Amino acid sequence: MLPTKEIYSTYPTVFPAEKTSSVTIAPLERAFSFVEDAEYTVSIVPVNSDDVSNYYTAVKPSFTVVAHGGLLKFDYCFGGEQEHMIIVERGENALCRLFVYSLYEDLYATLPLKSDFHSHSYRSDGQRDPAALAGFYREQGYDCFALTDHNRFYPGGEIDEVYEGVNTGFLRVHGEEVHAPSSPVHIVRIGGDVSVCEQYFKNPEKYDAEVAEYETRVPENIPEKYAYRYARAMWATEKIHEAGGLAIFAHPYWRPKNLVYNVCDEFASILLKSGMFDAYELVGGMGQVGINRSIALWSELRAEGLEISVVGSSDVHKIENSIYFPFCFTLVFATEQTENGVLEAIKAGKSVAVEANGSDEYARQFRAYGSLRLVSYAQFLLTHYFPKYERYCESIGISMRAYAMEDAPKELVELNEALAERFRLRYFGRLGALCPSSEMLAFENKWRAVQLEGPLNKGSNIYGAHNMQI
Repeated sequence: MLPTKEIYSTYPTVFPAEKTSSVTIAPLERAFSFVEDAEYTVSIVPVNSDDVSNYYTAVKPSFTVVAHGGLLKFDYCFGGEQEHMIIVERGENALCRLFVYSLYEDLYATLPLKSDFHSHSYRSDGQRDPAALAGFYREQGYDCFALTDHNRFYPGGEIDEVYEGVNTGFLRVHGEEVHAPSSPVHIVRIGGDVSVCEQYFKNPEKYDAEVAEYETRVPENIPEKYAYRYARAMWATEKIHEAGGLAIFAHPYWRPKNLVYNVCDEFASILLKSGMFDAYELVGGMGQVGINRSIALWSELRAEGLEISVVGSSDVHKIENSIYFPFCFTLVFATEQTENGVLEAIKAGKSVAVEANGSDEYARQFRAYGSLRLVSYAQFLLTHYFPKYERYCESIGISMRAYAMEDAPKELVELNEALAERFRLRYFGRLGALCPSSEMLAFENKWRAVQLEGPLNKGSNIYGAHNMQI
């Protein structure tokens, strides 16, 4: 990863809306500690405000903050659920521009989890070891994933065994990709601890008998040509629910061997309207044309009144030169990072599907899909939070894979994870600000005095303007 441009941070960065909160602006590098007892001007501008100037704001409300301990501290009530811009100035010099977000209580109580609920390992038709795959996901800033090998439930257990007793900060959700015999409909199952796939592999006669009974229950309005496929989808989704899992309608516009779609428009609409699925894999491994069609179908069905949670998935099979990993994923807004917490959030509609282009990290663009409220927050996080968080996760994923090969101790994994967790908790206000110690301030004051004794030069920014942090 390339170096970051930030030299200041706010603690926290996400605030409760309509409540007075304590705000701390702190340096991220020693040399940028605020000058003791100096006065700074702070302006806070709601980004989603009615501003006809189209630049900052026609009337920029400002107040003075005196620096102490290398920090700027003040109380503020952020209005509404939206992004806010904080501008810090000293005299006529602009020091930094920071962005924060305020949330209403229900969403403020959640933490965003970068997730992928559709992936494959070497145990089916993927190309990587299950435990190594988990490390690659963590390296890319993922908090959660489900290994959903084709008709195989057990490979996820390998991951649990390899990392047993190691705090990786990474949640492995149970999963499998269900495509029952004689059914072209692929269903991603997440959650629960009993395999559905094994039921039709270990006892095909029972499966055939049960499906025959399901065929008698197909609603009369379902066209006859779809009846047998509909019955098999009914069987699979009901078995998934009995096992305590969620059923995700996967890649409707996938073209096996680049021939025809595995599910046509009409049948996809019927399945989505049926109510048997808990979520729709809106973006995933089906090519950009398939993703475009998928989003168009979803938009039309929403206009007709369809309400269904959406997810984005990579359907990863290989990780090198992939156009899907790590560029198609889900943000889940869960109250707890557990399997049950993730499932409950998806069922409650607190998820967005995300796709990104594969250009360099500075130019990367994200497209998030879901409700306007969640997408607005997701876009803020994708711009301001996840690029920073991923830097911490990179070392976790690398040390996880080294640990799996017995080349690193678990303590290394856990030290890296602790660093990432402290960043995350501070960002969302669950942990206090990272403040310079008295020793750090003494160190900076010593070298700042040396700098001030030297010749004045254009690069000296102690009392001058820093480059605006944008």
